[in-house]
Amino acid sequence: MTQTQKVKTFARERGAHLVGVAPVERFEEGPVGHRPADLLPGARSVVVVALRLFQSVLDHPQINRESALIPPDVLPDVQQHYYRRTHYETVNWNLQIIGHQVAYFLDAAGHEVMPTPVTYDVGDLSSRVPGYYAPFSHRHAAVAAGLGMFGRNNLILTPQHGPRQRFNSVITTAELEPDPMLEENPCRGEECDACRKAWPGCFGELYSWSMVGKTFEMASFDGCSSDYPCGGGGCIRVCPVGAKNAVS
Repeated sequence: MTQTQKVKTFARERGAHLVGVAPVERFEEGPVGHRPADLLPGARSVVVVALRLFQSVLDHPQINRESALIPPDVLPDVQQHYYRRTHYETVNWNLQIIGHQVAYFLDAAGHEVMPTPVTYDVGDLSSRVPGYYAPFSHRHAAVAAGLGMFGRNNLILTPQHGPRQRFNSVITTAELEPDPMLEENPCRGEECDACRKAWPGCFGELYSWSMVGKTFEMASFDGCSSDYPCGGGGCIRVCPVGAKNAVS
C-alpha cells in the first residue's frame, strides 16, 4: 500500500465519506497569503476530506411541523436550531477532528503538516473580513482534489452527493499522489436551475469563473434574503443532484 493509499484509508476509517488529494501547483492562481505554501512553507500536497449531509435533516422545515407543543411563531427558530446543531456544528466538529487525526498521522510519518479550521463561526470574525474570505478555501481545495466542481449555487457538487457535504483540508509537505480533477460538472445548469428558481432573492446574475483550466457558470450570491427565508440549507435541499427524496 502506497503512502497516499494509507492516508486515504486512515481518513475513511476515521469517518470521512470522501477523500481527495491535490498537488500545490493547482493553487498557484490563488490569492497571495492563502495558497498552501503560504500557510506551510515547503507544502507539496493538500488532503481534502468530506462528510455528507442527510436529506432528512436538510428537509428540516418539515420537522415538528404538526407540533402540539411548539408555538407556530417559534417553530421556524426550532427547525433552524435542529438544522444548525446537527448539520453545521456537529458536522464541522467531526470534520475538524478527522482533519487533525490525518495531520497527526502524517506528522508521525515524518512530514510537516498544517491542519486548517473548518469555518469561521467565531464571534463576529467573519463579518470583519471584507467578502468573508477565509484563511484557506476548502471549496477550491475540493475542486483541486478532484472531489467536485462549483455549481450555480456557489457550492461544490460531487457526483456522489451533489451539494450535500462539507469539507476540511490538511496541508502537508508529503508528496502524495494527486487525484485527477473531474472532467464533467455534476451541476445541471440551465436545464435545472432549481436553486435560483427556489430562492430568487438570494441569487443574482450568472457569470463565468475559471480555476486550473476549468470554467464554471455561477450565480452571484446576494446573501440569504429575508424575503425568501429557507431556515438554512435551502439551496442544498432543492438540488436534485445526489438527492434522496428531496422536499422542495
